Amino acid sequence: MSQLQLTDVQATNLNMLFAIRLGIERDRVTTCSKFAISAALADHLQSLDHQQLWSIVAHVGQASLFPPRHDLLALLQAPAPLAGPLAVVRTPWSASSVSKS
Repeated sequence: MSQLQLTDVQATNLNMLFAIRLGIERDRVTTCSKFAISAALADHLQSLDHQQLWSIVAHVGQASLFPPRHDLLALLQAPAPLAGPLAVVRTPWSASSVSKS
């Protein structure tokens, strides 16, 4: 499957899934908190191999699995030195978007 041309959305989905999976292996609690994922989702992601992740991404197609932060525009418009501190002190998702998942 590595010879497939991935769209930007598919590449983003694949990279995020790999990053989360690697994070779970290194520091499960921090990764679950950082990406706002449940323990059940972490368990399932950890059980999937690379081939299965590729397959999921290929079949999901153009659907994005990862919405951007609710404050992404503000972070991008902030002076670069402030973007990091602002990202840490603000929640990545609004309360309404988290409760819908």
